[in-house]
Amino acid sequence: MRAVVIDGYGGSNRLDVREVPDPGPPGTGQVLVRVRATSVNPVDWKIRRGSLRLVLPARFPLILGFDAAGEVVDIGPEVTRFQVGDPVFGAIDTRRTGGAYAELALAREDALTSLPASLSFEEAAALPVAGLTALQALRDKGELVAGERVAINGGSGGVGHLAIQIARALGADVTATASHRNQQFLRDLGAHQTVDYEEEDVTAEDDAWDVLFDAIGTLSYRDVEPSLARGGGIHVTTSAAFLWAVITAVQGLLGQKKRSRLVMVRYKAEDLAVLARLADQGRMRPEIQEVFPLEKIRQAHDLSETGRVRGKLVVRVE
Repeated sequence: MRAVVIDGYGGSNRLDVREVPDPGPPGTGQVLVRVRATSVNPVDWKIRRGSLRLVLPARFPLILGFDAAGEVVDIGPEVTRFQVGDPVFGAIDTRRTGGAYAELALAREDALTSLPASLSFEEAAALPVAGLTALQALRDKGELVAGERVAINGGSGGVGHLAIQIARALGADVTATASHRNQQFLRDLGAHQTVDYEEEDVTAEDDAWDVLFDAIGTLSYRDVEPSLARGGGIHVTTSAAFLWAVITAVQGLLGQKKRSRLVMVRYKAEDLAVLARLADQGRMRPEIQEVFPLEKIRQAHDLSETGRVRGKLVVRVE
C-alpha cells in the first residue's frame, strides 16, 4: 500500500510517500479501514519535528495521521458494530498500529462510528481529533450548559471553529476571537459576538465568562482568572504546560475546586456519534480550507505550521 512515512525527526522533507507492507489482519476489537481521506492536525507536525518526543516518543519508521474516513475492509474478533463495506470515520492510534496517512489503517472499534449521511469522506476526516477536542473541552471539562456565556480563543482554527458550532448547539452565548480577516467567518459560524485579537482583549472584561476555552493554548489561567465568572467560571486549555499542571495538582490536593482544566482528547465512539448527529442535523459542519492529494503532504504540513489555517486541511488518500 502507499503511505507517508517518516524515518526520523525533522522538517516536512522527512515525509516520504512510498510503498510499505499492508497492516496485518485486525485483532480483537479492531477494524481494518480503507482510508479515503485524513487530515493534518498540529500534533502531526509536532511529532514529526520531535517537539513532543518527551510525551509522545516516535518509533521509526512511523506513519502519522490520527483522523480517518473510509470503508471497512475487514473486522477482527468481537467486533459487532460494523460489517465489511460500511463507511466509517474516527481516530487512529498511530503509535500502535500506524496512522491514517496510508491507504489502509487499523482502528479500534470503539474509536469509530458510522459516516454521517450529510458529509463526504473529506468532511468527515476533518472531524475526529478537532471535533472531539472541542466537544470534550466544552461539555465535559467546561461543564457548559444552555444560557451560559462562553469565550473561545482561536475561533477560526481547526478546533475553535467546531467549538463555536458545538457551543451554539449546547445553547450557550458565544464570543470568539480571531484576526481581523476572520471576523465575518466567526459570525457565519454562529458566534454572537466576535473579538479581533489584534485590537481587543477577550480577558479585559471582569466577571464575564462562565467558560473560557483556549483552543490554541496561548492564555494562561493567570491571564484569564479575572475575567471568569465569580460563581465558578472555568478556564479550559489545550496547553499542557508543566507549571500549569503542577499548580492545578496542588489545588486538588488542597481540596480547592480546579477552575483551570486541561483537555486531552479521548477517542470515544459515542462522542463521534454526537458529532455525526450534529452534522446530520445541520448544526455543525467543518470548514475545509484546502484538500491535498497524498503526494502533496509536505505542502499540507508546511501550511499547517504557519498557524494561519481557517478551519482544517484535509488529505485525500484515494
